[in-house]
Amino acid sequence: MRLEKIFLLALAGAIFCSCSKKTTTVTPADQVQGLSSKGLIYALPATLLNIEVTAERHAYFSGPYAKFAKKYLGIDNVETQDQVKWSIVSVSVQESQIPDLNSLFVVETESKAQFLNIKLTEQGLIIPMHSVAFSHFSKESNFSDYDIQTNFSDLSHTPFIASERITHYSRVFQDSTFVRVPVHKDVIVEKSLEEKAKEAANFIFSLRKRRFELISGDADFICEGSAVQEVFDEIYRLEQEYLSLFVGKYFTNQKKHKLSYLPSNAENGGSILFRFSESKGVLAASDLSGSPVLIEVSTENTWKSMGLLNNLALEIDDKKRDAFYYRIPVPVNVRISGSSGELFNSTLTVNQYGPLVRVPADYSFGK
Repeated sequence: MRLEKIFLLALAGAIFCSCSKKTTTVTPADQVQGLSSKGLIYALPATLLNIEVTAERHAYFSGPYAKFAKKYLGIDNVETQDQVKWSIVSVSVQESQIPDLNSLFVVETESKAQFLNIKLTEQGLIIPMHSVAFSHFSKESNFSDYDIQTNFSDLSHTPFIASERITHYSRVFQDSTFVRVPVHKDVIVEKSLEEKAKEAANFIFSLRKRRFELISGDADFICEGSAVQEVFDEIYRLEQEYLSLFVGKYFTNQKKHKLSYLPSNAENGGSILFRFSESKGVLAASDLSGSPVLIEVSTENTWKSMGLLNNLALEIDDKKRDAFYYRIPVPVNVRISGSSGELFNSTLTVNQYGPLVRVPADYSFGK
């Protein structure tokens, strides 16, 4: 009799436990028509590659008196045409996580409290969509021309116009005869480009002469203390400013481009990330005036040789109870190259290339 009571109590306890167990069902979103009040949609993470390209611009602007540099200053091989040349200085890549909208799952459970222990870590574990904190990468891709203008404003220390006396002869009737009488007239004329260049060259030599006089002590004034250095600095500044009228000016500046790229399993070979031109810099992928810069993402997929992971990956089409799907990120090789050679080559981790696995619904990943 006692054994019979024990058996009945055990049976009742088993029935009670089975009735009180909370069931969680996970189904691919494309197989579900609706969502109950206790349902939840989550996405598996996908890795977005955030790429920063630093390009450097070297610009030369020819001086207005460049063709007279040899004649008046003795400087050979002066460029008379403006030149611009771009080069890629560096390429960096960072990973960030975004929701993979091709991998959405619907979770139906009898208790909302069962969702509280689900987290998404940097290793690719799932998390409810409303709790995701994805890393941010500002996209500032501006492919417009980065133009720098320079003006040669101080072209001479003397006026560009001069007064010129012109003599005309007029016939005047005087003493019963016509006499040629000179008539003088002052007119304003503009100096020629060569005359301006000659004056600028003479001013350069006068600055050098003044500097030599200060050094040798032959100057008509004496500088003391910090004034000496200030005078030399000003002479040097003026000399360089006037020399640039003959030899031109050089400028170097950098520009950063931020791009985003989402790797896909459908890739076959490389994809055009952007285009590059030595005369225009970094261009959009659709701008055919530049040569293409390719990005290649490759992985060995060694996990596919593991039967267990292969079988789990095939379960995605089935409704699964008391388990969540998530991905294991795998290492991939990311290579960026252009016509000048390799620009970036490194190993990164990508979620969407990894195997699909599952974790028990009541498993806690910790805080």
